[in-house]
Amino acid sequence: MHRFAEHPTIPSIRLTVRINGPHVVVVNPKASDPFPAGVLDEGTLMWHAASEQWIIGREEADRSLRDVGGCSGGPEVVDLQNRVYWTC
Repeated sequence: MHRFAEHPTIPSIRLTVRINGPHVVVVNPKASDPFPAGVLDEGTLMWHAASEQWIIGREEADRSLRDVGGCSGGPEVVDLQNRVYWTC
């Protein structure tokens, strides 16, 4: 499911996440507020050691960025254990 980093208790939408090796694709199966239907994010699933979180990276340097997730402008965070895709 989706959650907003700035408002984590606000209900949002259910998403489909496909993981094939390190490749991850986040899909909204049907148009609903706040996202259109289709692929929302796609990239490489990476462990971000500094924040101790999984991120959807685009290049190897994303692993060592200072800020990720939330409204940082960096890669989005995926909580695999609780099955949550976090955005701003």
